[in-house]
Amino acid sequence: MEVFTSLLAITLISLVAPLIAHIIPNRVVPEAVLLILFGLLIGPHGFGWAQLGPEVHMLSELGLAFLFLLAGYEVDLDDLRSGHGMRASAAWLISFGLAFAVVGLRLDKPLGSMEVIAVAIAMTSTALGTLLPILKERGIANTAVGRIVMTHGTIGELFPIIAIAVLLSSTSIVSSLGVLVIFALSATLLFIIPKKARSWGLKVVDVIHMKAEGTAQTTVRVTVVLLVALTTLAVQFDLDLVLGAFAAGIIVRQLLPSGRHELDQKLDGLAYGFFIPLFFVVSGMGIDVAAVAQQPTSLLFFLVALLVVRGLPVFLSTRGQRPGHLPLTLGERARIGLYSTTALPIIVAVTHVAVGAKAMSTTTQSVLILAGACSVLLMPLLAAITQSRTRTSDLDPDDPEDIGGSALVIEKATGREGEAGTR
Repeated sequence: MEVFTSLLAITLISLVAPLIAHIIPNRVVPEAVLLILFGLLIGPHGFGWAQLGPEVHMLSELGLAFLFLLAGYEVDLDDLRSGHGMRASAAWLISFGLAFAVVGLRLDKPLGSMEVIAVAIAMTSTALGTLLPILKERGIANTAVGRIVMTHGTIGELFPIIAIAVLLSSTSIVSSLGVLVIFALSATLLFIIPKKARSWGLKVVDVIHMKAEGTAQTTVRVTVVLLVALTTLAVQFDLDLVLGAFAAGIIVRQLLPSGRHELDQKLDGLAYGFFIPLFFVVSGMGIDVAAVAQQPTSLLFFLVALLVVRGLPVFLSTRGQRPGHLPLTLGERARIGLYSTTALPIIVAVTHVAVGAKAMSTTTQSVLILAGACSVLLMPLLAAITQSRTRTSDLDPDDPEDIGGSALVIEKATGREGEAGTR
């Protein structure tokens, strides 16, 4: 009875949160933030209407897996191999070095301690899965700024996931790297088999598509099997499940380079209809407000540190970047840096690993998760304010990004909000 009561409270919040987000003028509060805040209210540290039992926790893990599956599904490997990808990789490495310096000073612990490593990894992440609906909702996902944010977001999820697997594993770094190589080869094999099957002229893909619209829903089921297979493989290798989920999304995208409309719709319905909202609500349920209230300066510190550690290197890395006919403007670079500072899912994942290994207190975990939630609220809001102040006279009509930017300015001026990309 307790499990179903908890699920009822969680699903009610999942229903109400997007409605409230839609009502708020200009949608300045993302749905994910409301889900976390409402989760905090109903959780054991709030009114106690929902409990974090093993069943609810398992569903939350699936929500986290679906979040990273969809993030991996949006990855464009060509962008990662391009100059944009090299810039994003360099920016992340600088962020990682800065994070160790900042966190080491704050925690006053050895740089090699698990808690310092965990917090440093958390501060270098970008919540690509959380950003996707925000970028699409604002109609900038396919603009130059949106694509660069996606590239930084991909690196800001992939590299921290690898860092978790290597640096926070219970085994040695050499053993962890070996396991990671084995996992990568296994994932590559799962990718090659269907590609070979398709090239050999087998009818597997045709059968999958033929049954896609019936009760069999084969396209979705194949994707879910791949997701579960790779997350199981990751857990079996003592790696974090988000690595397997992210790899599954990349594989599905490579098998369907142009995507499939029916698969996109059904995955969105399955993931955003139940699992992903549940993950955010459960994340909020784990926040200990009383513990955070005892050290409010820590919350402010980590929020400012996210800007310095993650946002600043991304901002600097975009100097001279030319996605269109003209180099990025100062405002565009600032927006890219702000969007890239949005963090949450990796923070939840990395703190979960550290707390499970008894290397981090639940108080530090609560502060970091709340700082991540604040970043999801504040950074896109600041980015929107930056964009709304862009003058249409400064925009290049031949540049795709500038066309998208001018459209948003016109929408702001007429008081109309775009509905494109709403999930």
